[in-house]
Amino acid sequence: MPPPRLLLALLPILLLPAPSPASPDRDIYALAKIKAALVPATAAAASPSPPLADWDPAAASPAHCAFAGVTCDAATSRVVAINLTSLPLHAGTLPPELALLDALTNLTIAACSLPGRIPAGLPSLPALRHLNLSNNNLSGPFPAGDGVAPSSPYFPSLQLLDCYNNNLSGPLPPFGAAHAAALRYLHLGGNYFSGPIPVAYGDVASLEYLGLNGNALSGRIPPELAQLAQLRSLYVGYFNQYDGGVPPEFGGLRSLVLLDMSSCNLTGPIPPELGKLKNLDTLFLLWNRLSGEIPTELGELQSLQSLDLSVNDLAGEIPASLAKLTHLRLLNLFRNHLRGGIPAFVAELPDLEVLQLWENNLTGSLPPGLGRNGRLRNLDVTTNHLTGTVPPELCAGGRLETLVLMDNAFFGPIPESLGACKTLVRVRLSKNFLSGAVPAGLFDLPQANMLELTDNLLTGGLPDVIGGGKIGMLLLGNNGIGGRIPAAIGNLPALQTLSLESNNFSGELPPEIGRLRNLSRLNVSGNHLTGAIPQELTRCASLAAVDVSRNRLTGAIPESITSLKILCTLNVSRNALSGELPTEMSNMTSLTTLDVSYNALTGAVPMQGQFLVFNESSFVGNPGLCGGPLTGSSNDGAACSDNNHDGGGGVLSLRRWDSKKMLVCLAGVFVALVAAFLGGRKGCEAWREAARRRSGAWKMTVFQQRPGFSADDVVECLQEDNIIGKGGAGIVYHGVTRGGAELAIKRLVGRGVGGDRGFSAEVGTLGRIRHRNIVRLLGFVSNRETNLLLYEYMPNGSLGEMLHGGKGGHLGWDARARVALEAARGLCYLHHDCAPRIIHRDVKSNNILLDSAFEAHVADFGLAKFLGGGGGGAAGASECMSAIAGSYGYIAPEYAYTLRVDEKSDVYSFGVVLLELITGRRPVGGFGDGVDIVHWVRKATAELPDTAAAVLAVADRRLSPEPVPLLVGLYDVATACVEEASTDRPNMREVVHMLSQPALAAAAAAATADNAARPDDDLILSF
Repeated sequence: MPPPRLLLALLPILLLPAPSPASPDRDIYALAKIKAALVPATAAAASPSPPLADWDPAAASPAHCAFAGVTCDAATSRVVAINLTSLPLHAGTLPPELALLDALTNLTIAACSLPGRIPAGLPSLPALRHLNLSNNNLSGPFPAGDGVAPSSPYFPSLQLLDCYNNNLSGPLPPFGAAHAAALRYLHLGGNYFSGPIPVAYGDVASLEYLGLNGNALSGRIPPELAQLAQLRSLYVGYFNQYDGGVPPEFGGLRSLVLLDMSSCNLTGPIPPELGKLKNLDTLFLLWNRLSGEIPTELGELQSLQSLDLSVNDLAGEIPASLAKLTHLRLLNLFRNHLRGGIPAFVAELPDLEVLQLWENNLTGSLPPGLGRNGRLRNLDVTTNHLTGTVPPELCAGGRLETLVLMDNAFFGPIPESLGACKTLVRVRLSKNFLSGAVPAGLFDLPQANMLELTDNLLTGGLPDVIGGGKIGMLLLGNNGIGGRIPAAIGNLPALQTLSLESNNFSGELPPEIGRLRNLSRLNVSGNHLTGAIPQELTRCASLAAVDVSRNRLTGAIPESITSLKILCTLNVSRNALSGELPTEMSNMTSLTTLDVSYNALTGAVPMQGQFLVFNESSFVGNPGLCGGPLTGSSNDGAACSDNNHDGGGGVLSLRRWDSKKMLVCLAGVFVALVAAFLGGRKGCEAWREAARRRSGAWKMTVFQQRPGFSADDVVECLQEDNIIGKGGAGIVYHGVTRGGAELAIKRLVGRGVGGDRGFSAEVGTLGRIRHRNIVRLLGFVSNRETNLLLYEYMPNGSLGEMLHGGKGGHLGWDARARVALEAARGLCYLHHDCAPRIIHRDVKSNNILLDSAFEAHVADFGLAKFLGGGGGGAAGASECMSAIAGSYGYIAPEYAYTLRVDEKSDVYSFGVVLLELITGRRPVGGFGDGVDIVHWVRKATAELPDTAAAVLAVADRRLSPEPVPLLVGLYDVATACVEEASTDRPNMREVVHMLSQPALAAAAAAATADNAARPDDDLILSF
């Protein structure tokens, strides 16, 4: 209940009619209505310091001019500006009384998580020049002027409109010639506007900035936009799906500085007329279907600094005319069909920092002087047909960060100069013909997080000095590197993957390997290693996969191997190991792959626990092993015979009995086959009909019109080669239908839908969810035995895979903050704006997926629970729900003793995801027994003096700890989300608001600006 005094104070004002027009009193009345709508009494009562607290509805003029965020005209006391940026208005709405403020010139309510609709009367404000409603949750159509009096023009004075990043839908606002004198800035991106771009936008002659990116626009791009002679920035890409290509008329936009038409289904050639844009410094046409050759006329863009034509169908050679682009800093042409050589002029571009040409058909060699300009930062030419040697001056300026030359035919030695390049972060030279010894300096690079040299002809040995506190992946497999593995290998605290397979290493596996506490994958197979498996290896508590096969190891499998709680794969085959299998291995529930074949092991294979899932091939070639899956096979050793022989009723006699019984069974099967054959076609048809009755026909239900594929198309995609993920709720396949549609198909564990209307109703509810940051459920296909859920496909996988894989070090702080905010918005929608409201119940980094533009989408509602209404919610979906609500490491502490979940359980799990983003570490593993990431962070920061020191102590070491304000902001939100008591945690609306704070946004913008010369790391990964 709101406080009685508050209601009594508001009541007289709220009941009074509006005062006479054009007076300060009417402004005070309007402000009271605005406060009541933006901060409802219930929200004000629930907050110790509610926003707009000083907006006293009983104030008399001119006291209202001192209200926070309010500016008045000094002479008339009329309200001329309202600025409520970043206030927590997530419980409010915009009231129609805004239209009463007829002297208002500036209205800014940005980054407030504000829901609801834009009032229909807002366009009638006669003096309004500046309207900023960006970064909220506003929905519905933008007012089209229907609520405006016929005598009132539509936004008659408007100069700036910014509605970026909301949930607005419907057609674009009807701006045109009536706004030609004033409107300069129009940003409607990041919404759900649909339909065509109005031709009338070409009549807004004063327009300097037009942002329509990130919507659902369609139709052709109007050539009439070329009439905007003052236009400097044009963004029309990302998620829009246009017909046709780039209008040639755009060559007439002589004032244009930036043109971004990325990822919007453009086809046809690049118009040569674009070469007339003499002021253009940025041209982004990536992720389209543009074809033909790169026009030579682009060489006339003498102001150009960034050119990105990647991921298209361009052919031909790189034009020689691009040599005139002397200010070029970024050249991205990857994933096209370009041929010919890399022109020599590329090495002579004085400002070139980023060169990405991967996945083309380029031949010849790298220009020998490449890097000599001293500015090169990123070079990626993966998957071409390049040859020759690696240029020695790539790091001449000491700035090179990324060097990726994979899958070519480079030969000769790796230049020693690269070993002295201390700025290198990622080195990937695999699948070439490089030879000679690896420069010792490459093993001691302070910033490097990845060194990949697999599949070459490298020789020599590993140096005695190995360092680098950030190296996470060391991949040297399939070479000829030999000698001992040095003890210094233990000096890599961040190492997660060590791959030394198929080389000539000898000697023992050094015990210092036990110091690699973050090691998750170890592969030293196919070498000449001797000695025992070191006990110290089991100190690597994060190990998930170990392969020491095809060596000359001796001794027993260490008993302590059973302490590796998350070990999934263990391969010790083809060695000389002896002794018995540790019986406790049967309790290793995480172990899904085991191979101990071709050793000298003895004793019985335990027939219990995890050993029940392994077959004979895991144990063959051990003459002393017996029992378990070896029973009755030619590989069954004799060691168990004496112990199990009981004079007639034991194992041996049982085998003889089984053999006799098997003969009888085989005879019966033979008779049945003969009978079936004699039954002919009639029997065959009867069998087929029975099969159809058992399974039922496939039926497809879709939640969008014209899906472009059939149930048969979907079913044909269920092939082993298409599996991209497995989990407790089912198997996920990547499907490409005959019509070219890409899908993620989730085959659920459990029986089919049959007559279960509860399941169909719940899936239907999920299918109606439409939010930018939630993976869309397109439909489902089912029969009596199987349910297949059809989702939109996310080509960049999950946040967890990226963050904890080799790409994690290139997911910068600004990108991590953006992903956090986008995922928070998706969860906020489920909790607060969805009908019925939904608890996700399995929030984790692997359930946050990244689309082609690396935007985050919340996924996997296999454990989702509906709140309010629909009684059958949870029960109806019980067949595709886990018994445990959540994943290990993400589960809120109260669940352990209440077995109940609510929205705050999701908030806790989201806080764990934030800690993953901050630390770069998995939620469990590497912290000690029973310690997860939450408790590790608390312990590591308990005695530090302030938040900045705390976050720097745990921040991901793969990244530079800057900007500190951004890290501190993320850390504050994370720690609030993982409070022990659920009542102390914020709700998701509050989380979205906190992540939208200007400090976070400004820090992220600063980080982005710091890298403005090169493409966003999220968009340039070539893995």
